[in-house]
Amino acid sequence: MLYIAIALLAIIAVGYFIYKRVHAASAIFAVGVILLMIAAATGRVDHTSLDIEPSDNSFYDELLVVEQLFKSRFSGTGMAIMVLFGFVGYMRHIGADARTVVALSRPLQRFHGSYWLVPLGFLVGTLLSLVVPSASALSLLLVATLLPALIAAGLTPLTVGAIIVTASTIVPTPLEAGLIQGADLAGMSVTEFAFGSVAKATVPALIVTAFVHMWWQWRCDKKDARREQEQSLIDAPESATSDDRVEDAMRRAQGLPGYYAVLPLLPLVLIIVSALLNRLGVVSFEADILPVTVVSLLVTMVIESIRHRNVNSAIDDLNHFFRGLGEGAGGVVALIVAAAILVEGITQMGVIDALTNLAGDSHGAAAIIVLIFVVATGLMAMLTGSGVAPYFAFSEMVPGLATSSSIHAPQMLTSIWATSNTMRQASPVNAAVLIVAGALDANPVEIIRRTIVPMLAATVVSVLCAFLFI
Repeated sequence: MLYIAIALLAIIAVGYFIYKRVHAASAIFAVGVILLMIAAATGRVDHTSLDIEPSDNSFYDELLVVEQLFKSRFSGTGMAIMVLFGFVGYMRHIGADARTVVALSRPLQRFHGSYWLVPLGFLVGTLLSLVVPSASALSLLLVATLLPALIAAGLTPLTVGAIIVTASTIVPTPLEAGLIQGADLAGMSVTEFAFGSVAKATVPALIVTAFVHMWWQWRCDKKDARREQEQSLIDAPESATSDDRVEDAMRRAQGLPGYYAVLPLLPLVLIIVSALLNRLGVVSFEADILPVTVVSLLVTMVIESIRHRNVNSAIDDLNHFFRGLGEGAGGVVALIVAAAILVEGITQMGVIDALTNLAGDSHGAAAIIVLIFVVATGLMAMLTGSGVAPYFAFSEMVPGLATSSSIHAPQMLTSIWATSNTMRQASPVNAAVLIVAGALDANPVEIIRRTIVPMLAATVVSVLCAFLFI
């Protein structure tokens, strides 16, 4: 219990520092490294999940853990983030992003900032998660496309940020790794499990969540507006800010051909096309973020060189792509690396093992056991920011529990899968939260305040529907 208390104090410390507007990545990184050093001092070093060569010194081993986390985050998701940030920087330089904003915002402005845009945007993002299953990848693409369009249409930045963060949650698809594993544990085909069981719980939950989203964002905006008035701030109204964004976009888009509005969307289009071709059996792969972004960059460079009839200038302008790489590395990727180090420290303090043991040792009615697993999964998802780790940590126990009790395996698997994939979006160390917070230059805690109620609603409705319909 002592080590769990230390981990909880560390989380509280991070929250305090972020609340005090200390640089978020620095606060998370410092507390994470301190946790690892405490683990080294108390003999709790655990590097079984990481590929490092142990030394005879536990403190040095923990530094190797930090090194490995830097390497893995920068070479995986981090590299994709940096490349996309570079692409966005290049789009900004040539004005194509402004052309897209103008094109997308015109039809959306007919809503005049109506909060009906919230469920609409949420459901659109949710549908896109079928072809872009990675929450961080989807967030990156929506930040570059949906974010400026919805802000220009009159929604507040934090409202749009909440929509983007929660876009990838519990869409039932046979291609999702957790559902593939769940089908195997339940002894069902993955299609039967996804559409015959999981969909009965998650589709109603998504519909309810869309409207809870609308109500909660409206309430938060009203509360924020009241707080600004009480503090006697003289900021312009949000509608004026949106107008300023549109005016700026229209100014920068002047003189650009209409087809330039498509250029910032190229990575998204190519990913969707490759996914559809893969489903149809035309190609044997689904394109990742990095390759399609590089292709989109080169296509845009060729178009620029033809439009300006100057190859040298078009190539020279690529320096804005590399500047964007640096912005991504120093911003969002730094947050992701720091969060990974903090999560590793929390893990070595034994928090995840304690939750797993608590759930495994529980006895009683089937409903009580399921609820214990749901609560433990939700806590772990919020602590780690991951939907994969909590689900896989608990799902392996389900067949044994189902055999020795009246638990219905698909019901329990659906409940913990839905919980892990919703409550991760209420974690300040979740990659999608960090990406959106970095893009908005906002405190991650402000994003969490906007997502936690819709995600709690999604969790509750999913679990209830699992009990009622599966």
